Amino acid sequence: MAQRILALEFAGDRVRAALAERSWNSLNLVGMYDKVRADDETDLGGALSRLVAETGRPDIVISAMPADRVAKRLLELPFKDARRLHQVVPFALEEHLPFPVDNGAVAFTRVGREADHTLVMAAMVRKTELKNHLDLLQKAGLDPKTVTLAPLALAAMFTRARNGAKPAAHLVVEGDESSTSVVLVDLAGAPRALRSILGGLMRSDGSVVSADAAAPILNSVRQTLLAQGGEIDQTEVILAGAAAAYPQVRGLLSDSLAMPVSDGSTFDYTGIFEGSVPNTGKYSSCVAMLLGELPSKPLNLINFRQGEFLFRGRIRGDLSPFYTSGILAAAILAAIIFHFGIGVYANLHRLSQVNAEIAAAAGPVLGRTDPANAKAQLKTGIAKMNHRLTLIGGNLTHSPLDTLVAVSQALPTRFPVEMADVQIDSNGLRVTGQADSFATVDQAKEALEDSGYFGSIEVAHAKAGSDPSKVDFRMDANFKGVTPGVARDNPANGRDE
Repeated sequence: MAQRILALEFAGDRVRAALAERSWNSLNLVGMYDKVRADDETDLGGALSRLVAETGRPDIVISAMPADRVAKRLLELPFKDARRLHQVVPFALEEHLPFPVDNGAVAFTRVGREADHTLVMAAMVRKTELKNHLDLLQKAGLDPKTVTLAPLALAAMFTRARNGAKPAAHLVVEGDESSTSVVLVDLAGAPRALRSILGGLMRSDGSVVSADAAAPILNSVRQTLLAQGGEIDQTEVILAGAAAAYPQVRGLLSDSLAMPVSDGSTFDYTGIFEGSVPNTGKYSSCVAMLLGELPSKPLNLINFRQGEFLFRGRIRGDLSPFYTSGILAAAILAAIIFHFGIGVYANLHRLSQVNAEIAAAAGPVLGRTDPANAKAQLKTGIAKMNHRLTLIGGNLTHSPLDTLVAVSQALPTRFPVEMADVQIDSNGLRVTGQADSFATVDQAKEALEDSGYFGSIEVAHAKAGSDPSKVDFRMDANFKGVTPGVARDNPANGRDE
């Protein structure tokens, strides 16, 4: 079943949106929408609710923070390791800002590589701004999977689209009456500069603003273009957003830069979307954000839903919430099969020994004179051993199956713990795996203690894993009423953080 993806952008008193349907191999643009805040409404919550009522409840939501509320910098870091990037980017970004990043949500995306260096576009939004943004969406019952920066997605869309020309650098100017964003993309498709400016080159009726109002915006656009240096002649200027619909705005920009200015609607989007794509115009940013959910080679969007703002919602068609349950079920099934195989092997070995003893005893005593009696004795022995084959796990006080069932019942459904290895011996249970936090490891320990099946439980090992969002752990649980035996291999006390 196709998933419905809704991309949202707030522009002054308006909510703009683009809706697409994604199948396993295609993305179809369904429609574009524009809702205005009513005079008696204090925020855009009402406009959002009306939009959702018209489009229907989406499966995935992508929204954009206003670009003028986001601090962004292009950083070049001397390594490629993703884990180190997550650790270093916030501090590297802070060096370029006049305020600390402690109260902000930091996100980044890789935009290029040069030898062993990584080029990233880093961005920060204040936590209060991000919380207000999410609260506004929550009023309409929306929980965005991604909160991103629209101008960066827009520039990437023009880089991927075909316009029938040779490869060129792009200067993308996106704006309406309230704001203007400028993104410079080099010949390799990597963004080199990103600026957001309060105010636009047009009024609400489509006419251009006065020369005094336009001057600071045009100067900023000109300075951004000069950052391209020797590639200016190979740079294509593209006007997008609501301003692209008005020739007089394009003319103003063209005269100021002394360069031709093209409209984003002239690009060919058939390589990105299935079917016909209408002139996106003022919805260009919303359409660009949809590229983050392409079935193949999705655009790597900046996503501010990190840390305390991490998206924890449920997406229809997404099986990731069942991964933990699936891993646990597979572990239980593997343990059952393993235990069954060990029992069968042991009993078959015993059966072979008994048959050999019966043959050795029957031959000298009975010889060839009484085969019927020997056959009856052999059948009796075989019957007894076949009966013993059904007794699996009888050598252990606590059955592994009962133990795994007790663990399964103790942990809540969809508990964010992934068990990689489960070991059961006569003393107890050892579990190694991954959790989403140290608190989750402690909750798992408490749940096993409350089950009443185990005695002492120790978290012998817990530290941050190779995935920064995961915690590797090892937990040892002794059966209730069983005195712990010899210490297990590689004991570890405490927690490595």
